[in-house]
Amino acid sequence: MIKSKVVKNYETSNLKYPNLKIGLVIPAYNEEKNIENVLSKIPKNISNELKIIIIDDGSTDKTLEIIENYKVIVLKHNKNKGNGAATITGLNYCRQNRFEIVIILDADGQHDPNYLDKFIAPLVNGTYDFVIGNRFATDYKMKFSKKLCSLILTIFYFIIFRKKISDPTNGYRALSQNVLSNLIFESHYSITQEMLYKVIPHYKFKEIPIKLKQRENGKSFIKLNTYLFKMAIIFTKFYIIPKLKNFNKKLQFVTRKRLGSQI
Repeated sequence: MIKSKVVKNYETSNLKYPNLKIGLVIPAYNEEKNIENVLSKIPKNISNELKIIIIDDGSTDKTLEIIENYKVIVLKHNKNKGNGAATITGLNYCRQNRFEIVIILDADGQHDPNYLDKFIAPLVNGTYDFVIGNRFATDYKMKFSKKLCSLILTIFYFIIFRKKISDPTNGYRALSQNVLSNLIFESHYSITQEMLYKVIPHYKFKEIPIKLKQRENGKSFIKLNTYLFKMAIIFTKFYIIPKLKNFNKKLQFVTRKRLGSQI
């Protein structure tokens, strides 16, 4: 279900990116204590074509009631499907409506909307297609288990792709229209890692130092006791298997070509 409220036009002379169609995707599940604070901090001087797209992922609290008081686009799941599914719903909406830049922002207040300009700028000039936040470039305190998990993933990506992702579990990201139109995301459990598997090998990306706020209310989507195991499954499904299928197709093509030349 889609409910849309039109955002009033701002004076374009005061905007940093006038007429640039930007989608701000915010998945939300039971965020009644956080969502209003997040929405109130979104800068008004970004673009007259900035659309705030909130995906209510089957919330059972007052999240939906609160966001309907704001000038936002609401996409509603009738039941909770998970952060990945909610993010995919938002990305699909932006793809269908041809947004030029899409930014993913958490509804729990950890991602400061004042960084939006820093995420947009590298994509506007066409130098990069993907931007990801890096909380470790600043003084950020994290549980040892979570930091270890992030470090393992950083090492893993460097070994596989020879590219460094300092903060691979950070969900604060921006995608160009080029990435959005060419890639389809499927993982309901961890779209954050599926996105990296598909983006890192083929697109130029940039890391942005950010200060990540500690979550004040609610619980995180991630359960670390099963996270790394599921990452291995996701990597196999979205990277290894497609690679094998592609190799098999090339092998079949070469084989047919050789057999044809012998006839």
